[in-house]
Amino acid sequence: MRIGALPLCILALLYCGCSRDPAAKEAKFLARGKKFLDQKDYSRAALEFRSANQANPRDAEPWYQLGIAYLGAKQPDNAFVAFLKATELNPRHTSAQLRVSEMALQSQQPEVLQEAVKRLNQVLADDQPEVLDALAIADFKLKKPEEAIDLLHRALAKFPNDIKSAGTLAAIQFGQHNIEEAEQTLKTAATKAPQSAEAAMALANLYLLENKKQEAEPELLRAIRMDPSNSPALLTLGALQLQTGRTGEADETYRKIAALPSANLSYIHAAFLFQQGKKAEAVEELEKLAKGPGADHAARLRLVGAYIAMDRADEAFEYLAGLLKSNPKDADALLLQARVYLTKGQTTEGRKDFEAVLRIQPNSADAHYGLSRVQAMMGFEQNRRRELNEALRLNPALFQARVELARSQVGSGQAQAALDTMDAAPRNQKSGVVFTTTRNWALLALNRVDEADAEAEKQLHIHLDGRATPELVLQRATARFMKKDYAGARADAQQILRASPEDGQALNLAVETCIAEKQTPVALQILKDAASRNANSARMQLLIGQWLSRFGKSAEARAALSAAKNLNPASIDADLAIAMLDMQEGKIETAHTELTNLLAAQPANEAVNLLLAELEVSQKNREAAAVHFSAVVEKNPDNVTALNGAAYLMVGQDPNTALKYAQHAADLAPNDAMVQDTLGWVYYRKGDYRKAVDYLSRSVAGQPSPVRRFHLAMAYFKTGDRDQGQQELTQALAQDPNLFKSEEGWLQ
Repeated sequence: MRIGALPLCILALLYCGCSRDPAAKEAKFLARGKKFLDQKDYSRAALEFRSANQANPRDAEPWYQLGIAYLGAKQPDNAFVAFLKATELNPRHTSAQLRVSEMALQSQQPEVLQEAVKRLNQVLADDQPEVLDALAIADFKLKKPEEAIDLLHRALAKFPNDIKSAGTLAAIQFGQHNIEEAEQTLKTAATKAPQSAEAAMALANLYLLENKKQEAEPELLRAIRMDPSNSPALLTLGALQLQTGRTGEADETYRKIAALPSANLSYIHAAFLFQQGKKAEAVEELEKLAKGPGADHAARLRLVGAYIAMDRADEAFEYLAGLLKSNPKDADALLLQARVYLTKGQTTEGRKDFEAVLRIQPNSADAHYGLSRVQAMMGFEQNRRRELNEALRLNPALFQARVELARSQVGSGQAQAALDTMDAAPRNQKSGVVFTTTRNWALLALNRVDEADAEAEKQLHIHLDGRATPELVLQRATARFMKKDYAGARADAQQILRASPEDGQALNLAVETCIAEKQTPVALQILKDAASRNANSARMQLLIGQWLSRFGKSAEARAALSAAKNLNPASIDADLAIAMLDMQEGKIETAHTELTNLLAAQPANEAVNLLLAELEVSQKNREAAAVHFSAVVEKNPDNVTALNGAAYLMVGQDPNTALKYAQHAADLAPNDAMVQDTLGWVYYRKGDYRKAVDYLSRSVAGQPSPVRRFHLAMAYFKTGDRDQGQQELTQALAQDPNLFKSEEGWLQ
């Protein structure tokens, strides 16, 4: 019995020994993880690779595979850490070193690039084409183009069929404007690899960059013949067919792409139909995809998106209600429902949904972007910028949020912050008209006129038809205006107006050039022409009326403003402009009645309250004016004008609240001379004269008007500095001898 049992014991021991062997356990976990990778089940793959790490902590391979899983799950930061760990365990792990280096090569920092080169040199002896390619990219970014080209020639000499090396070399040659060399490189690659769809695609893409559409199309067709399921080639062909007006052929191409299971683009033909204006047909296709067998959540959400785009809000709500009933924590459905609420102006409901998404997904950049839209609709610009900043922190690739943040920063006087925002964009976003124009407004606000002008000219050269890029022409015009080339600025502005008569910015600039040159008759003619070309535009008639009012042309202004009101009877802006015209003509009672009636209809309207406050100030009704300013602050704590006005008027009755309002206004608009003047006034009334001098000095430095110099003089006198006080007072009175009467509140 003992002898017979011995083999079984040995087998049991052997079995236990195998199960306890770390290498065997690791291999089992690795095999299972790779199987999940093939199935694109990245979360389960990651679990298996982490188990492999625990089984054999000193092996680099599980860390490398874990990095691959993280990349698939779109977690690049975790992937980088995993690859880095693999290289620490095995510096000769070529694939891991290559992955770490490729990710580092996305940087623009020389020290990071140098570290990537160091890593690549550790595995260079293997002479793999991928290593040589990565080294070449590093050299090129380190301003060593010749070394980069030598490396790529070396790679192609050893691996003549390596399409990636040929593509990298051609990209560098193209970047150096050696177009013929780039073409020859890819033609040679295509010749040496005649059955390579990738080579044909690379050559086609180069031709498209050169705008050689006729040469590009045969290469695309060749790639598709070799690989009929090549979705990138089919997508490029469809776009080319659309650009050349062959919508029928494009229709067929997009149908083919939609039918490719591997492309995962079943919706692409519906998107094509939508773009072509065939929205009902597009929705019909999307409904089939959303309700057919195998329909996924993404298909259902696309259908809702189409309903929203077609203003079919009720259907969108109904469909979303069904999705949320089955899963109340469906973050994507909540995001879409919030969007629908915003299209209907229901900010409270939209905000609740966005906040619900953040409870489910605290790091949702889309939810923060949605909340930025809510804040914009409510008029809370500072809160809007905060939400946009948070959206970008969570997702730096959210380009629309970046553009909106930068433009808001420029509008609030934070031009340097706007420039920093745009310069922090990912490299692949730092091109194109939208990036350039947004960044240019920051440059212009910083008075970096030549840079903005050069960038505008460069983009205009790329887009030779200036009519397609009116904002670039406007920026060039603005730069010319700032350089006092008023004739050139006006010519650009009028070029825009000929193509786009409703461009209010261009009209404003054209008129401003006339004011700068004291050519009032020319300005009035421009306005007259604009009025005739925009007879049916309420917005432009309003703008024209406001300009005519500034020129003292009351009758013409009233006619334009009345036209604006007739074209848009619901326009509060037209009512306000007419009330302002009445105030300008001394019809105070009429203006007061008009504004009071407007306020009765819309008690929370900021613009009405602000104009009423201005009217009351003009009539020395300080308490009434303070009430209107305070009403605005109550609804919108970030309204700088209301904060500043309320602080100035209420300092005598409530100095602490006045200080709080004035300080908040200064936080929102740190470079505003009027706000600095108010802060100085508050401290003056509180008896802190040295702080008053500090703020009033800043106000005078920003805008040295006689009134502000007078205020500063009074503060200097209170500190005992009579010399400085007398100096400021002399300059102020030389410009306005009536200051002792108009500013009598400062004489206490």
